Amino acid sequence: MKILVTGATGRIGANLVPLLLAAGHSVRSFVYPGDASRAGKLDGYTGVETVTGDLRSYDDVRGAVAGVDAIYHLAAAFGGPFDNRDYLHINAMGTLNILECIREFCPNLHRFVYASTEGVYWRLTDNGRYFSEPIREDRRIRHPHMPYLLTKWLGEELAIAYHFQYGVPTTALRFSTVIEPSEFLNEAGLPALFLYSEAYARWSNVSGGELGAILDRGDPDDMAMVEALLRGWTGEEKFLLSRNPDGTAYRQHFSDVRDIARGLALSIEIDEAVGQVFNLAGAAIFDWGEIVPRLAERYGLPVAEARLPYANYFELDLSKIKTALGFQPQHDFDSILHTAEAIRRGDGADVIPTGVRYGDA
Repeated sequence: MKILVTGATGRIGANLVPLLLAAGHSVRSFVYPGDASRAGKLDGYTGVETVTGDLRSYDDVRGAVAGVDAIYHLAAAFGGPFDNRDYLHINAMGTLNILECIREFCPNLHRFVYASTEGVYWRLTDNGRYFSEPIREDRRIRHPHMPYLLTKWLGEELAIAYHFQYGVPTTALRFSTVIEPSEFLNEAGLPALFLYSEAYARWSNVSGGELGAILDRGDPDDMAMVEALLRGWTGEEKFLLSRNPDGTAYRQHFSDVRDIARGLALSIEIDEAVGQVFNLAGAAIFDWGEIVPRLAERYGLPVAEARLPYANYFELDLSKIKTALGFQPQHDFDSILHTAEAIRRGDGADVIPTGVRYGDA
């Protein structure tokens, strides 16, 4: 099949494209002109056609969609030079442009795969995300955060609505947070996610999202947790065993980009995927209480503990995608860490690095 991949040179797209080529497909890569630093990432692959365009332009989208058999819509405004209106126009209206072009120019499309996010489950009114049970796809969605999460949810709603109303063969996949192993270690070769210095920088930033919300609420217990964390920073690096307000260790479901790419590849192969929404995540469920002591021993650094006012405890239920698509995640914490260390040593790895987003050519 001829497959359009929007965002094909991004973190996920660049690791999906080789799987599609290996399966005998050809790929049309749709690249945002403001992401010129990564535009040539797929130039070495035979069977890849690159076109430049903006999702906000119906003409650009029409040219990209023409003549394809399947579409992976991975591109989105995320962490770039965009304001709230840009997020809405790119993530929601850009998706609508694709769906309308499918109706007009691709009536026999095999599959439209929409990349959604775990963030649709987070409620704006909650202080973090704390779920005692694995999160299923049928969980009620209310008040996702603006701009990214809400606009991605709007795109998902459009994609599913166009399936039921107009027959677009849609599949939506809600990704957990994706890790590309080359980004996992900092310049010193340490897993940044678990470092005290990273938490200190995040919670000492008054303009930051979480701290700003804490200050707005003015809850004395929350402020006491933040103040204790900041007092505990001595300037010497250590690992931080982050705990929730109730004292339980942080626990979060991540995905190695290789597992996400495999799940995406499966989504165009199984007819039962049409009209469905699936959670898609890896085997990487990070439990700070289990991982941090191991890292301290591995890297020879001390450990500190701190309760944080922002809750973080959840796992996605993958029963549906495992049953319907036969998906089995492969990459756990150890796999991600070993791959990251191999990349840092200069050894070969089956991962295409993310690269610098929104940079110059």
